[in-house]
Parts: sequence; structure tokens; C-alpha cells
Amino acid sequence: MIEQIADGVAGDGNFRTGDSFEQEGKEQERKMSEIDNLLRRIETEKRSFDQPVWPPALPADIERLRAYARESLQTDLPRGYIAFLRSHDGLDFNGYVVYGATEHQAPFLDGFAEANARLADPPAKYVFYGNTGHELFAQDRDCGTWVRLDNPSLDVMEEFASFEAMLERVLRDAYEE
Repeated sequence: MIEQIADGVAGDGNFRTGDSFEQEGKEQERKMSEIDNLLRRIETEKRSFDQPVWPPALPADIERLRAYARESLQTDLPRGYIAFLRSHDGLDFNGYVVYGATEHQAPFLDGFAEANARLADPPAKYVFYGNTGHELFAQDRDCGTWVRLDNPSLDVMEEFASFEAMLERVLRDAYEE
């Protein structure tokens, strides 16, 4: 699931050189390894209770989602989210949801496009990637910050350095719930 950062461009879209790029790459790799570990543990627990584990998103669905994000939300999907979708088309565990590339009906799971269409008040300040019912996990479109928001007030409750840091927190909280 780990995707390497290439061409000197970090996951936040900023150019990095030398030691800072190497350190960021190592930190990204560590986070993706921890994310993989948490996903394996969650899958094991879900299977032990006969709960569905969604397979990887189809490449065509990921490309459709990328096009939707660019055209409708004027944003690029983060590499960590694409890597997540390549192993799981969404996740719903202990009340924590990470949106899939597609919406699932049985059992229900929001798709990224559907959730953003439903949650966004034009002009949308946030791009949403998941929720808990009383919290939303998103990126602030104005400054690029990754945030945990109160739902419905949209007050910022926590900020994250990257999508991967936010995803790791979501998975850890879901597993420890």
C-alpha cells in the first residue's frame, strides 16, 4: 500500500529538497506502515464478527474519483488516500468511516463524491474524507490543513500535518474504541 513520494513533490504539493525531503519521506513511509498494520488488525477483527471488508477500489473508480475531485472540488486527492483506496474501497468500523471511491448500499457506506455533494455548502470550505457521526475528517481548502471538525458546527477540534497522520489517527481511534 505504501506509495513513494517522487519528483521532489511532497504529499502536500510543496517542493522539498535534501534532508527535509528524505526525512519527510521516511516519516511518510513509517505512517503508511503503521496504517497498513492498523488496517490488518481492523480487517481481522471485522472478519471475526462476519462484518464486510470492502475489497480494493477498481482502478477505473479511482480515476473517476480523481476526475470528480479535480473538476467539482478543484482539488487533487492525496497520495495516501489513493493508496488507501487501492487496498480498501472505504471503511466503516466502530462508528469511524473513511469514504470509499464508490457508495455501497448493503451495508451502506458513503462514497467520497456522494458525501462531499451532501456535506458541502457552496462554496465549500472543506473537502471531506470521513466521519464518525459527530465529527468530520477533512482538508481545509483555504490553507490545505488536515482537520477533525465538530459536526454540525464545523469548529476545528484538531489539526494534522498530513492526510496520512489524519488517517492513522482515525484508524487508531476506531481500533481502540
